[in-house]
Amino acid sequence: MAMKNPTQLRAALIGKVHTLAKRLGYEEDTYRVVLLTQTGKTSCKDMSDKQLSRLADVLDCLAKGKPLPDASNAPKASAKGLAGQTLPTAKQWETLAALASRAGWTGLEDFRLVGFARHTAKVVELGELSRAAMSKVISGLSRMLAQHAHTTGEVGHA
Repeated sequence: MAMKNPTQLRAALIGKVHTLAKRLGYEEDTYRVVLLTQTGKTSCKDMSDKQLSRLADVLDCLAKGKPLPDASNAPKASAKGLAGQTLPTAKQWETLAALASRAGWTGLEDFRLVGFARHTAKVVELGELSRAAMSKVISGLSRMLAQHAHTTGEVGHA
């Protein structure tokens, strides 16, 4: 059996990403948001091989209903964007992880949580959150879950 060259491997990864996105039922807009939140790119052709591989792993886990890779690790604080701001506390990270779980998301690296934080706190990744911005994300997610529970008539579970 012949070894695949890097171009063939890359094409296979892109094909896997496209197939998994279809299996997950992603429309074009959703697909682009997933790419952006997971890699910072909106097209597979612009991604590194490592980013493609990670994206394929993430989509594969979602398709199988498994936790995302490394989802239990809180993101490391990024020097970018902090500029001397106070970092979130361990309790805030725990609270955010618990709320994400209540929302049915698969941890701190779930693209839906990252997208929510981007919208709420105007950050690119969770590692850029300051303590105050983390409070905004936690409050917003808590309100969203409470509203969902109220509109669906669920008590004690959102």
